Amino acid sequence: MTATSEEFRALWENRPARPPAAVSPSSGGGRTEQFLLSLTGLLPLVYEQAWQTVLGPGFRLQIIDWRATRADVQDVRLAERLAQEAAAWTPLDQGPGMRATLIRRDDRTWSFAWRYRRDVMDRAAGLRLLDQATEAYAVLLRGGTPRRPQDADNLFAGRVNR
Repeated sequence: MTATSEEFRALWENRPARPPAAVSPSSGGGRTEQFLLSLTGLLPLVYEQAWQTVLGPGFRLQIIDWRATRADVQDVRLAERLAQEAAAWTPLDQGPGMRATLIRRDDRTWSFAWRYRRDVMDRAAGLRLLDQATEAYAVLLRGGTPRRPQDADNLFAGRVNR
């Protein structure tokens, strides 16, 4: 993948993220933000390393391979998965404040689903982190060593288990 952050920004504008989904009352009544991107030609381990640059070395992407499943079934499974995870999250002091899943859809296409609680950060901060991870990915693809953005920690409103 060779997309720049400007190309991702255009993708966000043309394909808005899913609206915030309500979290069940048992999980504290918070809300989540969910971003869903379709990526082509992605190198998953490099993409995870880019996110670790921004969020810290403990951050892990869940990587799933759905290539053996028909596209229409993949779409249904993804929608169900996002709805189930948004409803099942526990309070921040009992579990992670964000989750990221990279789903291989076919030989070249991936879906990136990133979900986090709004009490962790707002949508603007989430977009900023997404942009920073995209920039780190571009640096890694060029063979460079990305640096953790100085303002990364300032984007969080609460504690994040990474």
